[in-house]
Amino acid sequence: MRAAYRVAPGLFNTMTSNLHILRLEPYDDVVSIRDRLTFVDARRVLLVWPAGAPGLRRKLDLLLVQRQAARLGMWLALVCADPTVTAHAHDLNISVFDSVDTARRTAWQRPRSKVFTARRDPAARAELAEIVAEQRERSLLPTGHARAILRWGLFAGGLLALVIAFFLAAPSATVTLTPANDQVYVRVPIVADPDLVDIDIENYRMPAAVVSLEATSHVTVQSSGRETASASLAQGLITVTNTTDQPVVIPLGSIVTTSGTYPTRFETLIETTIPAGPNITTQVPIQALAEYSGAAGNVDPGAINRIEGGLGEIIAVTNPNATFGGAAQEYATVTADDHARLLVLGRQQVLQRARDTLLHQLSGDQFLVPGSVVIIEEQPEWTIYSAIVGDTAESVSLDFRARVQAVVVDEQQARQVAYSGLAPYIQPGLEVSPDALRFTRGDIQQIEPNGRVMFLMIVEGDIAVSIDEDAVRDRVAGANVGEAISRLQRELLLDPDHPPEIDTWPGWYNRLPVLPVRISVRIETP
Repeated sequence: MRAAYRVAPGLFNTMTSNLHILRLEPYDDVVSIRDRLTFVDARRVLLVWPAGAPGLRRKLDLLLVQRQAARLGMWLALVCADPTVTAHAHDLNISVFDSVDTARRTAWQRPRSKVFTARRDPAARAELAEIVAEQRERSLLPTGHARAILRWGLFAGGLLALVIAFFLAAPSATVTLTPANDQVYVRVPIVADPDLVDIDIENYRMPAAVVSLEATSHVTVQSSGRETASASLAQGLITVTNTTDQPVVIPLGSIVTTSGTYPTRFETLIETTIPAGPNITTQVPIQALAEYSGAAGNVDPGAINRIEGGLGEIIAVTNPNATFGGAAQEYATVTADDHARLLVLGRQQVLQRARDTLLHQLSGDQFLVPGSVVIIEEQPEWTIYSAIVGDTAESVSLDFRARVQAVVVDEQQARQVAYSGLAPYIQPGLEVSPDALRFTRGDIQQIEPNGRVMFLMIVEGDIAVSIDEDAVRDRVAGANVGEAISRLQRELLLDPDHPPEIDTWPGWYNRLPVLPVRISVRIETP
């Protein structure tokens, strides 16, 4: 290894104070490094080599960088750990350090530029020619300072173009205008005639459709007739208590009664024996005698307290619960009123089912004329009752069928006819916005048997002054907001309660766009 080039200490301190550290990037090549050196204003330049950089590993690359430094009056040194680059640097007598701090403290070698001694080596000369050609091609580009000036000029020009483009294309505005207007309310009588095939605007007439279909119903009512039958006999249980030491037999049909002037009498329904012993009890079913049928046999708990005959001296009786079931039996029967009610309900259900079917079949803006759904045909065989008048039945049903007719009208056509009713109110310079109109079906005034219907259509809304949106854009384009509002108020007939409103974007830009296409005009109706 060659000895380090030594300088006087004072000179070394002066030179290290004028040190520039140039940190290379992995993508830097010989051309970019030479270019970057032209922007360095220092006596000594320390190149910090990036770790693992694939480029600049040829000795010729390092030589070209060293020569550029020499032309600029610089001394060159490296901070590098790549052994290949380090070997090339030693051949060129370029100092290599392991860190920036070491480079600051240690003296540098003076680099040399002549290393290719075999001047006639064809491979080296070809490589050198390639590098020279590349440098000449790069030299055709502007120099470093010229390129910097060019870049800044291009940047400023681009920025100016962006500013101009922004003020031409980016700003936008929305102009909201409320024209002077008047409210209208018109009731238009319309005739919907099944004989017409097209709209008659002048006479407010339009076609109608008469449709018919068969519908069925099934209804049931409770029978309203009543017939009284034989009364039922009350029943219950009695408790019999033995008062002796001997078993006691109670025969079938033994009579037990209530107390009082007019006792109610019952008979036992079974024969039973009470075991011997005082206070021994048993229960026996009883039933009221025939002369006490109906509600008379229903007695309260404890009311039965006697048994007829000799048994009354040796046993005691009582009924712990009330007897029950004694009542006069009634049977429901079918009456003529039941048939009449069924017919009314059946017709109502037929009409409702026909109406539901027709509503389901309607398309578009068609509507079913209220009151036009009527029964046009009934036949005896289509009216079937489940029981005739006088039959005993809790309820009676009717299966009913009939032919129904209805009138259907296209509401869209009705609106067209009704819209013509506004003609007397629309003067030149006025306009009607369809969105500002409301159409409402009024009363049905008449329905004829042939299906001709007369009804009302109510039209209400606003008639406003006509405003040309394109003309508004042209008049306010490029003007400031205040001047634009003044122009609009002078030149247009607007609602005095709703002055023009202008919203600009961005909000701080108090001027409407120069391009009319960036202006939106919104017409509002109060």
